[in-house]
Amino acid sequence: MMRREWIILACLSLVASMALSCTTDQVDSVMKRGIKRMLEDRAEAMDMLKDPDMQVILVGSGGPLDNEERLASCTAVIAGGEFIVVDLGAGTWRNVNLLNLPSAGLSAVFLTHFHSDHIADLGETDFGSWTQGRKTNLDVYGPEGVDQVVRGFSMAYALDKKYRIAHHGEDIVPPGASAMVSHTIDVKDPDEAVLFFDRNGVKAYAFLVDHSPVVPAVGYRFEHKGNVVVITGDTVKTPTLAKHAKDADILISEGLSMRAVKLLSETLAEENQPRLSKIMKDVLDYHIDPVQAGEVAQEAGAKKLVFNHVVPPITNRIAKSIFLSGVKDVYDGEVILGEDGMRFALAPKE
Repeated sequence: MMRREWIILACLSLVASMALSCTTDQVDSVMKRGIKRMLEDRAEAMDMLKDPDMQVILVGSGGPLDNEERLASCTAVIAGGEFIVVDLGAGTWRNVNLLNLPSAGLSAVFLTHFHSDHIADLGETDFGSWTQGRKTNLDVYGPEGVDQVVRGFSMAYALDKKYRIAHHGEDIVPPGASAMVSHTIDVKDPDEAVLFFDRNGVKAYAFLVDHSPVVPAVGYRFEHKGNVVVITGDTVKTPTLAKHAKDADILISEGLSMRAVKLLSETLAEENQPRLSKIMKDVLDYHIDPVQAGEVAQEAGAKKLVFNHVVPPITNRIAKSIFLSGVKDVYDGEVILGEDGMRFALAPKE
């Protein structure tokens, strides 16, 4: 639980316990202190944009299967005054706020592909960052199809934005900063990494991955002051993946335990659940197993391997052991099973 949540709960508890014995002024004073603390937290969040380090935050580290441990995919990268989120699974904008990230400073969204567990919170992200103070339209980058996705969310939220402007006024929620602007990244060669974002010392490259029949799908390589962070998106192991992750300080790879998901599919079939069994069997053919990800990290010379899009849900030590089994046999760097809220800071090298 984040600090400001504790403060709110503490304030409410105090109000409840003191209500019968305190004056209205005393109760109001307690609540005002809590509000001021929240405002201080928001100011601290915006200060993250001034930090010289490249910061990486796992906002959502899970996959599409609902569980209490991890939300679906979302990774934040903050560097050079830019605040970028990669993918937006359901509920992840809420986590952005609970993690006290600089919501009003959101500058771009990068989408790896358009499965629902990677785009579900795009509308909330656009709307929330705008109402919290975003000063410009929101750039949304992705492979072919991003125009359709942005149009759809824009249409769905159009009436709500109209109501907010009418209610609060254009000075408070300026229409000129309310829109999403889509940018299609065109990558044709799997060997190619396309530079599509170069701003304030932050460079981002997109490269093709294999998530067929989802075509195209991409991963992203970030570079800032000598540091490299690579996010695979959803993919099988490909011959070019290690090339695009070469010398990464952090390789954030999706991971699906083939052993566990195969067992899940077989058990569902035994329990007369043919539809769910078939779905679980099908997902085996377009994801990467943790050991395969370890092989990619080793070949790439990545310093740290962090798993996100963790499938199936890992809720105890036994499940974690099964998920990571064999990874250290093929990779000699640091291995981390991602969890929501994990933060990594990379100091400038140049």
